[in-house]
Amino acid sequence: MLLARKVFVPSRPWQEALEEFLGALRSSGYLAGLPTEEIDVTQALGRVTAAPVYAAISSPHYPAAAMDGIAVRAETTFGASEQEPLELALDREAVVVDTGDPLPEGFDAVIMVEEVAFQDKTTAIIKRPAVPGQNVRPVGEDITAGEMLVPAGHSLTPYDLGGLLAAGVTRVTVRPRPRVAILPTGTEIVPPNPNPAPGEILESNGTMLAALVSQWGGVPEVYPITPDDYQLLKDRLDRALEEKDLVLINAGSSAGRDDYTARLVEETGHLLTHGVATRPGKPVILGIIRDKPVIGVPGYPVSAALCAELFAKPVLYYRQGIKPPAREQVRAVLGRKIHSPLGREEFVRVRLEREGDRLVATPTSRGAGTIMALARADGIVVVPRLSEGFPAGQEVTVNLLRPLSGR
Repeated sequence: MLLARKVFVPSRPWQEALEEFLGALRSSGYLAGLPTEEIDVTQALGRVTAAPVYAAISSPHYPAAAMDGIAVRAETTFGASEQEPLELALDREAVVVDTGDPLPEGFDAVIMVEEVAFQDKTTAIIKRPAVPGQNVRPVGEDITAGEMLVPAGHSLTPYDLGGLLAAGVTRVTVRPRPRVAILPTGTEIVPPNPNPAPGEILESNGTMLAALVSQWGGVPEVYPITPDDYQLLKDRLDRALEEKDLVLINAGSSAGRDDYTARLVEETGHLLTHGVATRPGKPVILGIIRDKPVIGVPGYPVSAALCAELFAKPVLYYRQGIKPPAREQVRAVLGRKIHSPLGREEFVRVRLEREGDRLVATPTSRGAGTIMALARADGIVVVPRLSEGFPAGQEVTVNLLRPLSGR
């Protein structure tokens, strides 16, 4: 099927495009009235709570020994000293306990085993008195029954899971993880292999995008490679919309003769944006079909990664009921000049090195197809649309792609 070429307009600020995209999704109900599901706490790492979670029981739920030793009635130990040790009859005046054991009824203190001498397995000898509550964990010391443990919209950490279980909570209501379809396209795209023919391009973006989606809380599925065939792409998109919550179409987002994505979105749904003023990532497509977001991601790896970060990431987080986290930032001095054309916001990958007491950022290769430049980069420096770049030696903000440890 031959289609007229559609010229995209790459002068739109990406922030404006994103805001319109999110606004349309809110209006359609995609980001409102979110569904919920109940799952075992043991499977809830990283999941987002759909409602506050309250403790079912206190922790501890009984007075517990906080040390190995002997449980005693504090008042019976008064007067014990180095000069006048006190003998206590085991099982009557003192009871041997281990850490975590319930405190015997009527007893109110624990003396550490290191401070006790035992005689004939019938007598405990102490040289200092105890005070009520000594080495005893009272009921609710950590958690009180009915206490709110985590609020709604909270991403559960390993420590949260431990706290929930300690409070008797075994099931939790969470937001479902968004299901994401990733459609690699292009007649020249082939599955990864060690012997590609000239002109064949190994499909790697699908796995990269799937890994990003997983990091952002989604459940990705990479669909089979779709050649440059309008009807086949339409059929695949139709299936993806039936099965998933978000669709990423990789490649075919520009204005070439085989770039069908924009026309397909326009014909079957609502095309909001085709082209933004960024470098890389200019030919991104944002649309809504059947009240679900469809993002046309450029084929170059660095462009694909950036567009996913700018547009797919916020959608996935808001779909789970939480705000997308901001990247950690540091200040660094540019090791060499960055020149950038006016009119497009440029995302420049940099390496970071410590030189004396300052951090130096050195730009890496800026090609949109150089995936290893992204893999080896430590961070990104953003050049504003109305700037022509930064001179060497200028202090800039670096958005970290990896922890700064060791630098």
